Amino acid sequence: MRLISTDFESRSRRLSMMRSRACDRSWHIWVLPFVLALSACAAVPDAPPAGRVLAGEHGVREEAFAVKLRCDDRVLTVGYAGDRMQLRAGDELFALRPVPAASGAKFEAEADPATTFWSRGERAVVTLRGEPLPGCRVVAHGSQAFRATGNEPGWRLEIYGPQLRFETADGSVRVFRRSGEPVASAGAMTWSLQAAGGPLTVTASDAHCADTMTGMPYPKSVRIDYQGRAYQGCGGEPAALLQGPEWRVEDIGGAGIVDGSRVTLRFGDDGRVAGAASCNRYSGAYELTGEGLTLGRMLTTKMACAPALMQQEQRFLGLMAQVRRFEIAADGALALVASDGRRIVARGN
Repeated sequence: MRLISTDFESRSRRLSMMRSRACDRSWHIWVLPFVLALSACAAVPDAPPAGRVLAGEHGVREEAFAVKLRCDDRVLTVGYAGDRMQLRAGDELFALRPVPAASGAKFEAEADPATTFWSRGERAVVTLRGEPLPGCRVVAHGSQAFRATGNEPGWRLEIYGPQLRFETADGSVRVFRRSGEPVASAGAMTWSLQAAGGPLTVTASDAHCADTMTGMPYPKSVRIDYQGRAYQGCGGEPAALLQGPEWRVEDIGGAGIVDGSRVTLRFGDDGRVAGAASCNRYSGAYELTGEGLTLGRMLTTKMACAPALMQQEQRFLGLMAQVRRFEIAADGALALVASDGRRIVARGN
């Protein structure tokens, strides 16, 4: 899976073509380097003790993190304790400090230079006590990270740990400040801060939102109030809408499904989708980008079943290969939409 890496330059360019406006070429975002660059530039006035600490002594709570990494079969997280960035590996926490790097953003543990974390866009190079961890990639953003975008005018918001950045595509608004802790209310989170141009308020509501240009669904509806203007858009990670529960298919291409048959989907944070195809089990890769969702070639078991089930299985797998995007309906149903508009409709168990 490729998690969404918002390319604001391309979004701005498409909007400019629609409105015959020039785009701002400074809007190319790479998610993880931005996360880490904030920490690399920030002062750390009240840092906790340096080096390796056991989880639970101090530092980020287990469920609070900015970025989750999967390195083959190991899961690591990068998060914040106040202004301090930390790497969690199992039951250990390593306090990180920035070090020079030719590209990306590189950190090492303060008490162990052989423990390093080097971001490379959606991938990272990680060593623990001198041991390289292979295949490290970003698989999720946690409660210490929040991103949102909007159109007409184009804008983006990124909050990572203690820092907030809000910018418009035309460059007329640029705010980069400490964000403080969000305030939780019924169905919403609110960040408030005093920027140079006046008070800025971000409200992220628990209401599904679809991008007005791409149709991509997001888990949050976002409103930003700044300098007498309200900016509307979508936020959170679209992957959060897909991953986790098992989806039970109710309809394949408008033809329903065979009574009593079982067709399911489960999207994992490892970039794999798997389930029951009617007769056989299947699994394969999926890719989620800023433009949509695609599914790779599915591998299946080789059982034989009744002809009706085998025919349904072929229809299901054939339609999956044509999926280009997904939607979440108001009632929570998932629709995988093919290039010709046909749909696979499923509901969470």
